[in-house]
Amino acid sequence: MATTPEAESAESATAARWIGWLSNFALGGAILAVLVALGGLTLARYDVIAKIDGFMAFMRMFQPAAVIALLAALALALTFWRKTKGRMKAIVALVLSLGLLLVMYTQVMLPGGSVPPIHDITTDMDDPPQFAVLDRPTTSTGPFTIEEWRAFHSEAYGDVQPIIVDKDPAQVLGDARALMEQRGWDVALVDTERGHIEGTAYAGYLRFRDDVVVEVTPVADGSSRVDMRSVSRVGVSDLGYNAARIRKFLADLQAA
Repeated sequence: MATTPEAESAESATAARWIGWLSNFALGGAILAVLVALGGLTLARYDVIAKIDGFMAFMRMFQPAAVIALLAALALALTFWRKTKGRMKAIVALVLSLGLLLVMYTQVMLPGGSVPPIHDITTDMDDPPQFAVLDRPTTSTGPFTIEEWRAFHSEAYGDVQPIIVDKDPAQVLGDARALMEQRGWDVALVDTERGHIEGTAYAGYLRFRDDVVVEVTPVADGSSRVDMRSVSRVGVSDLGYNAARIRKFLADLQAA
């Protein structure tokens, strides 16, 4: 039985409505996912909510964003197939959802997969520098035993070692303080007698607080040995931030 022009027109109108609805739904969902993700990060950045809560709000949008990306791609394909409206909305939804997924993958998932799930990094695992005023445990191993932490640390961060600086301890301590202040870290203590300085650094857009301690000890030839420790206050994996911080800080201190 032949289809009448009226029936074809009604079918096309119905298809157009469904495709339009799908495009609108995908766009609305993409905007909502981005708002929740960025809103959580921003509220946590300014300590309106806890850092970990903001981070979790961001990461919980991964699956919704993936579903929305699929729906947006479907809507876009249908607009070409049925030659209907809603194409631009589908494109915007696809760009927003894929963009959010890309940020999550490159900033969290990819770094997290290449580093161990630890957040206490030091140049001396046998005798880590200790905090005097900042309340940190002797070693922050997270859910792992001290032996597991040592194994993770040795395998991933064997290059994080103390440095020898050809200056006396007082000069080195002054340089260390200057570098901390240049980086915008909050210096909590400077003990010139002990060769000890500690403070708080900030990581990422959320400004996670990581506590840092530097110890300077004299060497027989008049130079100084510098040890450093950087510890995240929350989370399990630090995504490599603490090790990177120590490497860069000690390199700059060596060159100061």
